[in-house]
Amino acid sequence: MRRKLDLSAPAGAVPDMGKRRTPLNMRIELITIEDLGIKLYSRLPQALSELVANAWDADASVVRISLPEGKIVPGSAITVRDDGHGMTYAEIGGKYLRVGRKRRSEEGGKTRGGRRDAMGRKGIGKLSVFGIAKNVEIRTVRNGRLNAFRMDADDMLRDAKETGRYAPRVVSADEHTEDGDGTAITLTGLTRKTPIDARSVRRGIAKHFAVIGDGFAVLVNGRRILPSDKFGDGDWEAEWRIDEPVGDDHPEWVVSGRIMASRRPLDEEDRGVIVTARGKLIQTPTDFGAKGGSRHARSHIAGEVRAEFCDDADDSVSTDRHSVTDTPQGTALREWGAKRLGGISSELAKARRAAREKAVRQDPEIKPWLDGLDEPQGRLADKIIRAATSAQTDGAKQKEMVLYARASFEQSAFLDMAEALGERPDPGALLEMFRGCGVVEARELERIVKARLVAIDRLIKFMDGGGDAPALRDCFRGAPWMIDPSWTQWQEEPRLSRLLAEKFPDGETDGDDRRIGFMAMGVGDTVHIVELKRPGYAARSEDFGRLSRYVGFVKDMVGDGRYNGVAGYLVAGCTPDGPGAAEMARNFEASRYYIRTYGDLAASARRLHGHFKDRLEASRAPAR
Repeated sequence: MRRKLDLSAPAGAVPDMGKRRTPLNMRIELITIEDLGIKLYSRLPQALSELVANAWDADASVVRISLPEGKIVPGSAITVRDDGHGMTYAEIGGKYLRVGRKRRSEEGGKTRGGRRDAMGRKGIGKLSVFGIAKNVEIRTVRNGRLNAFRMDADDMLRDAKETGRYAPRVVSADEHTEDGDGTAITLTGLTRKTPIDARSVRRGIAKHFAVIGDGFAVLVNGRRILPSDKFGDGDWEAEWRIDEPVGDDHPEWVVSGRIMASRRPLDEEDRGVIVTARGKLIQTPTDFGAKGGSRHARSHIAGEVRAEFCDDADDSVSTDRHSVTDTPQGTALREWGAKRLGGISSELAKARRAAREKAVRQDPEIKPWLDGLDEPQGRLADKIIRAATSAQTDGAKQKEMVLYARASFEQSAFLDMAEALGERPDPGALLEMFRGCGVVEARELERIVKARLVAIDRLIKFMDGGGDAPALRDCFRGAPWMIDPSWTQWQEEPRLSRLLAEKFPDGETDGDDRRIGFMAMGVGDTVHIVELKRPGYAARSEDFGRLSRYVGFVKDMVGDGRYNGVAGYLVAGCTPDGPGAAEMARNFEASRYYIRTYGDLAASARRLHGHFKDRLEASRAPAR
């Protein structure tokens, strides 16, 4: 029968289990707790990784981490459980609570089972929990005996300052239990205030270890960490396998692993190469200070390599295991990494440049043109294509640059300037040359024409009953020049549109009489109020009165602001009919109230397009 524990016993006292035991004590300096615990391990993944490393050293096969979800409250707790060999009471006092114990020199470099390389070195990982929590309870089972104790950060700091010793509160000493071997650590009094992102924790822990896999599983809130978690969601296009010495002087100093390139630039936290030794992180993601090669390409590179030779000497790895130090091993590793990443980034940049050039050459708009060039023209086109695809821009911009060249090849002045550029012209110099030949203006004009053709097609589709009201409203918002060709630069005023709709609701009308909506467009010093009706609506004389009220309302709203005038427009199916309607329309237009029909707008847009088309063809005519 288990004996009930006296939780009110003073700190360090051992519950009476029928056998006298030495009270637990930790000899510790104040600076050790502050600098090697609270300050050194302030990030959650880093602190939890120390507990995972302890589980590895305990020959555990599974580690289960439970994190609170949602808002952090006073009762929030983090638990870390493993199925390792656990600790006896004597081991807690003689080994676990000894800060700074040189484990490898005392016990060798292997774990108890002899199957693994031990990760622990300096015996300070246990302090990592105090970087993220005030209180910790450790419950450990070995051979059917339970031992449990609690530690409090505030008490530890006080006692370390006053006496240099700290006595954890013993909860259970060698109590019989049916539980299997293992250790459970519960953290409370969490110092973190913001909610915990379990995905980020999984990724952070994954980056700390090279041993997570089938023989050593780590789960966070029930979800298993995978080796691939450390590299994020990169779309990998290339990989380099690494297995080589860092230099000729020490062939035994070998690095192995892989370096990868993503198709898209990686986030700052994902780019760079991780370095591990004994299965654990010794260098956070780094580019090793590489200067050579392509800087842009390095933003696409990530990977992981092993450098066991850096962990053979303790002083080659920083205390927080986040960087290698300036020992001969650490220096050799950095020099190798800088040179290797420089070479890989150069290789990657060259391969991408070749792929960009191939894509441009095979483009359906460009390939027929290239195939029709004679040899001298082909050499000139090759030079321009190489220059256009050398820049780190998207494929559309590179293609556009080559199309500029295609449009310029009939100009003798362009050919002379292109020949004078040299074998490796700068893309910027090419663009200036195209501007000098009028090609850039022509291509911009062509884009305008294409965009306006699309807008006209949408308007005609709506008039034929093939479009919905929101689509038409969006069409006019993107192409208000269809209402008035002089509106080439405009500023939409959605607040005024909303206030008009609230002030003048559409009522209960249905069908063709119902309003599509209001638009308020600022052009120069005037704001133009547009009421869109459906194509079936026939404008009436009273619509002029409504336009007058819309304009008056907006005048009061803009006051003495940046607009000096307000005009009103009604877009409908047809204009008012009957005696005096035309005269009324002319009189109201003098006050800047206008009625436009969809048919007139479409016809005007067609004429405008014809004007642009003529300008485009004129700008592309061969120089004489």
